[in-house]
Amino acid sequence: MHNGERQVQVSVKVVFIHHHLRQGGVTRVIEGQIDAVGDVHEVLVITGEPPPGKAPFPVEVVPSLAYDRDRGEGTDGRESAQSILDRVQSHWGCEADLFHIHNPTLGKNRDFINVLQVLQKRGARLLLQIHDFAEDGRPQNYTGETYPENCHYAVINSRDYDILIRAGLSDEGLHLIPNAVRPLPVADHGDGRDLILYPVRAIRRKNIGEAVLLSLFMAEGEGVGVTLEPTGALDIQSYRAWMSFSEHEALPVHFRLGITERFERVFARARCILTTSIKEGFGFAFLESWMGNRPLIGRLLPDICADFMRNGVRFDHLYTKLSVPLQLFDFGRFCEKWERCYGDRLYRYGLSIDEAVIREHLEGLRARGNVDFGELSEDLQMQVIRAVKDSSRDREVLIRMNPFLEEACILEECRDLISHNREIIAREYSVQRNRERLLKAYGKVCGTTPVQRIQGDLLLQMFNTPDANHLLLCDLSYDE
Repeated sequence: MHNGERQVQVSVKVVFIHHHLRQGGVTRVIEGQIDAVGDVHEVLVITGEPPPGKAPFPVEVVPSLAYDRDRGEGTDGRESAQSILDRVQSHWGCEADLFHIHNPTLGKNRDFINVLQVLQKRGARLLLQIHDFAEDGRPQNYTGETYPENCHYAVINSRDYDILIRAGLSDEGLHLIPNAVRPLPVADHGDGRDLILYPVRAIRRKNIGEAVLLSLFMAEGEGVGVTLEPTGALDIQSYRAWMSFSEHEALPVHFRLGITERFERVFARARCILTTSIKEGFGFAFLESWMGNRPLIGRLLPDICADFMRNGVRFDHLYTKLSVPLQLFDFGRFCEKWERCYGDRLYRYGLSIDEAVIREHLEGLRARGNVDFGELSEDLQMQVIRAVKDSSRDREVLIRMNPFLEEACILEECRDLISHNREIIAREYSVQRNRERLLKAYGKVCGTTPVQRIQGDLLLQMFNTPDANHLLLCDLSYDE
């Protein structure tokens, strides 16, 4: 038996709290964690709205925990905290041993931090697991509140771990708990594999335009497939613009595949899986394809994938940048948008705007003579795609700057690579490893109270450098 398990052999009562249980990343993580520890500990989930279907674990609803957009007037933090404690008492007839709170600092419920602070004052032991930061390109969520002090925190990757250590947390009070990765429920039926599949909900940060660009470099008869539609208003506008653009330019890009067909059948048609995203939290996309016996191609996010690579997962064939010469798009327009977005971002975070820093960044791009395609807004990306599609000269220029484009969708003899990566992922990101990490963290939460606090001003500084300013993450960059 592992050391982490010996520390917590006695069953404890764990309450998982999140704003909702809708289908998606955090819900999927909670379900995986309950699968991992549910045979050792008693669990209860408290959420802000009823789950969309019958949950395989006990659920209690406290409506004041829902997102601000989904509830009415705010409530007093003491009332919400008392409602949580009442649900726990009603369910078990006693108090919980610890509360595992998911995404508590994202700011989508303006009362949530106060609720947690009240719970803490009443003796609750908290493990606050951060998946996303309000300080990281989400100024609309940022409140500037002081986060709960002297409690345990958890993160899903080493990048976030290092950031929180630099922001004031200690090794004893911060836990690295990577998500578990499950095999995909797919079947290898069907004859043809004609798709380069991007299995994603097509929100702006998924950089759909780059997938459209890559369709120009695929073999005859192949196309890019995008599975799911977004739900946010601006994401929907962007998505529909790419559908219209692809149709008008007669590009081999297929949308809504996860809606018109069962995912298993779509996946069976995929020769490989694509990712072009410019921003991820944990990075499931970099692991799941291998578990479905498909190679992954596209854009590597080094800070997110560093943990995977340290464990031995190989991404040698992925690219970290797709350089575009300035003559292929309106660089002046890019500079206008970039300066507007960066200024607005800093203003909304209450940070000072240094005009010299802005000039230095943009002049550096001009001197370099190229910009990463992922840094462009949709309208500028469309300019690049049209130029490459209509001009063999521009196409050759782009290939010279990015030689991988000629082989971006070709992976010969990739069976060994698939086998290698699948074996490592199955071992390092299994439910069993997730269980060991959770049990170890829960043992520490139940046994120790760290003295620590997050320095919010340091978080803001680390997340808001010029290099973090991407137009696809800025509402002001979108043009009809």
